[in-house]
Amino acid sequence: MSIEEIKKQVEYYLSDKNLSQDEFFHKQITQNQDGYLQLQFILKCNKVKQMKVTQEQLVEAIKTSTEVELSPDSTSVRRSNNKPLPELIITQTNKKVKTNSGEAVAAQQQQEEKPQVEVIDNPYHNFEPLIFTVKAPAGVAVNWTQITEALMKQHNISSPYVRYGKTEGNFALNKPRTPEENVVRLTSEGIKIGEHQLEIHVTNGDDLTQFWSHHGKHYETIIKRAKETFEHGGAGKGGNKKYEQRKQKKDIVFHNQKYRDISQLKNIFKTILARSENNTPLKEPYHSMLVSLLQHHDKKDQKLNGLKHFTVGQHPDHAETRCFFAVKEDGSSEDFSSLKCIKNLETSLGL
Repeated sequence: MSIEEIKKQVEYYLSDKNLSQDEFFHKQITQNQDGYLQLQFILKCNKVKQMKVTQEQLVEAIKTSTEVELSPDSTSVRRSNNKPLPELIITQTNKKVKTNSGEAVAAQQQQEEKPQVEVIDNPYHNFEPLIFTVKAPAGVAVNWTQITEALMKQHNISSPYVRYGKTEGNFALNKPRTPEENVVRLTSEGIKIGEHQLEIHVTNGDDLTQFWSHHGKHYETIIKRAKETFEHGGAGKGGNKKYEQRKQKKDIVFHNQKYRDISQLKNIFKTILARSENNTPLKEPYHSMLVSLLQHHDKKDQKLNGLKHFTVGQHPDHAETRCFFAVKEDGSSEDFSSLKCIKNLETSLGL
């Protein structure tokens, strides 16, 4: 790949067109007070990795550009003269949703009311696998369950297929449903299990061939089982009945918004939790949504008394878990579980 081609690729990544849709890059640049994006994130992009671009080539290419510029230490890049970023938008079903307005979580998951029985999309139908390799430090023993839990807790990602052998393992995501920023985040941050940092990279080339050769049948069995379990609402006797009940659940109204079922409401708060920075006061509409949620807590008066704002942080008893905190005017704070509140709501609705 020529220096000119590399330059054009970097300029595209930092262009108005891409940054108006690339939530991960937009966030990284916004969080840097000087508007820089670390080169390591660009080097993790699939297209750049496929073309085997080195950091030295990246630096050389950026030096020839008039649209982007290097940081003094040559480890980051930004738009020339720290040009302001475009507004971040997501186009979904021909509607633009402003993700930096604080309204995206609720807006993205709303659906029009349908008089017919709802058809639930099966995420395993036409599953196009994107295979990742995960590797622990030498001598460190981990298992597939720990990897599954770490992916969910640290990246809010659920993988239907996870395996781990003696020295390394794999997991799969559905490629059409996996945004590029998720791939970049996974491969740049990896996962942490206990005190150990595990590396993650996209499996390709000979490694991918070896994966299908050694684990292809196992993968097909697991994905087939996941698809059938979803379609039948759970394994075992009564599965079909559970699936029909799930399709016919009534809409739930919470905080003046309509949700198709209790699972969608749970995912709303999981998404807020995943997207929020630790110890940063949550703004509207999240603040008022959490006030409404706490109405269903067993100790709602205690949690809401003297409330100043809400934050997200590490659970006091489980360091690898994040939860919501109600911060008081006197500086004290109390943690609470959104799932417990939703469980009480579910009970009150007779679900």
